[in-house]
Amino acid sequence: MRKPPIEPGDRFVKIEDRRTVWVVDRVVETVGRLPHVQLVQEARPHRRRTLSESILRDRNFYARLGPV
Repeated sequence: MRKPPIEPGDRFVKIEDRRTVWVVDRVVETVGRLPHVQLVQEARPHRRRTLSESILRDRNFYARLGPV
């Protein structure tokens, strides 16, 4: 089964901290590298992080939330 694409606005939580919601700000694709995703913290948008898409999809680290 094909996984749904990760798009801006998608929401995720870290498995060990389900209280902090991270929202996809943008998907970064570069030639020859794995796609990466820039996230902002929902409650504090000045907090940002960039992760590889594969880490964000790994259920050992992150869980996707449904729409608001």
